[in-house]
Amino acid sequence: IMDRRSCKEPFEERPVPSELTAQLKQYGEIFTDTDAVARIKDLTWEAWLTEMHTHRTLKESVDLMRFGKAEIDANPDGIDLGGPFLESLMVLGVLNKEGQLDPESTGFQEGVKMYREMLMATPAYIAVTSNGNSRVEQIESGRRWLRLNLETTRLGLALHPVSQALQEFEEMKPHYEAAHEMLAKPGETVQMLGRLGFGPQIARTPRWPLETRMMNG
Repeated sequence: IMDRRSCKEPFEERPVPSELTAQLKQYGEIFTDTDAVARIKDLTWEAWLTEMHTHRTLKESVDLMRFGKAEIDANPDGIDLGGPFLESLMVLGVLNKEGQLDPESTGFQEGVKMYREMLMATPAYIAVTSNGNSRVEQIESGRRWLRLNLETTRLGLALHPVSQALQEFEEMKPHYEAAHEMLAKPGETVQMLGRLGFGPQIARTPRWPLETRMMNG
């Protein structure tokens, strides 16, 4: 569990070799075909834009953002925004919570550019699906995703969830339907969608200390 990572960075252009994807097929459907990858790129970009330009869903995300090391350490289960470059933008006042809620702000527009660059730099995807959408199936899909994350790390690959298109709110409906048409068989539910490829070495995902998550028996 301690090796879990989420690589929110552009991936290298090189394709993911078949000998590596073969070791991940037990976790989900892998897409490496050029045309399929291009369609999924467009889907993830349009879905991300939809979330960002729908104020109530944008605010949900911004409320979970942790700006800089101090906020990340205090609440490690949020959306972490850290590292030298981002923290330099915070010092300059370009990156802050208020700006991320304002589509006209420099910080918001820079974020859009950075996210597009990241999403477009993706050579492959993996989708985790289930036959239905019961709570048991949702939990099992979460287990598979975690095992997938650990296995990609072991293989020297990078994984980044991009499941905006799987959200169930009215403005996202066209992308939700497109995602299921692209990624699932009839009747299945797409539980997770992730970018897959070779990325830079990143730190482990922030997490709460184990003792803060345990209850007395």
